[in-house]
Amino acid sequence: MKLLHTADIHLGTTTYGRVDPEAGVNSRLLDFERSFEFMVERALDEDVDAFIFAGDAYRTPDPSPTQQRIFARCLQPLADAGIPIVMIVGNHDHPVSFGKASSIDIFQYVTGDVHLFAKPGTGTVETASGPLQVVALPWPVRSRLLSREEHRDKSSDEVQEYIEKTYLELLRSAADQLDPGVPAVLVGHLTVQGSSLAGSERTSLVAHEPVFTPGQLAREPLDYVALGHIHKHQDRNPNGDIPVVYSSSIERVSFKEWDEDKGFVLVNIDASGEEKTTGYEFVETPARPYASIRVDAREADDPTAHIVGAIGRVDVTDAIVRVGYRIHEKQAPEVDHSQIREALGAAQTIASIEREVEAAERRRRTEVRRESSLEDALGQYVDQRDELSSIKDDLIEAGLELEAELEEGG
Repeated sequence: MKLLHTADIHLGTTTYGRVDPEAGVNSRLLDFERSFEFMVERALDEDVDAFIFAGDAYRTPDPSPTQQRIFARCLQPLADAGIPIVMIVGNHDHPVSFGKASSIDIFQYVTGDVHLFAKPGTGTVETASGPLQVVALPWPVRSRLLSREEHRDKSSDEVQEYIEKTYLELLRSAADQLDPGVPAVLVGHLTVQGSSLAGSERTSLVAHEPVFTPGQLAREPLDYVALGHIHKHQDRNPNGDIPVVYSSSIERVSFKEWDEDKGFVLVNIDASGEEKTTGYEFVETPARPYASIRVDAREADDPTAHIVGAIGRVDVTDAIVRVGYRIHEKQAPEVDHSQIREALGAAQTIASIEREVEAAERRRRTEVRRESSLEDALGQYVDQRDELSSIKDDLIEAGLELEAELEEGG
């Protein structure tokens, strides 16, 4: 049985994009659509038995009609081919308010064989190669839990512990009811202990979210654990018989993921022998390349040539590029930004060209002391970064507003 496993599409990410003159939409939406279409075409070429989506369809739980149209249009060829689609709700899919529909609820009403799990549950999907047993553990929605009287006074740690215990009990019960001779997968939008985080997640994972060990999820007679939530492809159970796999996202969502491969996973469950075996393959998508170029030109006789030379050693063709260079204060007049931009001519987007100037007296740049006011500290910081000079007043004002809010709350 062949499966395609994907997650964390995050359609709606438009950072560093611009309006495409022909399509009339943000160019980053077209990037995500291109990778999505590539993935669906591969699913059709491989004649997969099921398409498994492990949560986080959009960037936010309230996607625009254009984003919804793109997502549905990309899925349509699967529906037309009669390929079952299994979907679970991720944390970005679900609204904060209790009782509201998730951003992917609509897909259970569209034409096609769609199996949507907004709550933990089990189901059997009929495929061209026979039945597929599914155990679904979507993102645990705290607002739903806290709507019950018996849970309202629980601390964040107690809620986390309760969710972990409840999910493991559900998984244990579901696993006991599975037919060992029939292919079975767990589809979850969860965090697994020890996972290697994508750059964009090192500061964005939800506090007090449930965490599970690979051994807790890789329960017999499951054949494969299809996960979403962490954007970096990895197998959390590489030495076990049951792969516990994060598929990766299909596109980069920020520069924090600039050097990470993006794609999806093709899974093959062989149930023809006495014992079932599972293999998988990571497939890269044509994701928009990002390039982050950092140059130390302080010792260069010609800092512009040094920076341009560093750019020339990187393939920036059709990429979203940022350049950061470091120079001495006396070198500042020697740097020609027009030459730097010309060297970046093959790039799709120049995200930024950032200059870090080392002052002649380094102490001038580090004079922020504990007794300094927030306004003084912010002012000194902005004065050291030319790229922030145009918004200095706005930054200081925003900082002072936050300081006032904290003082009122304290």
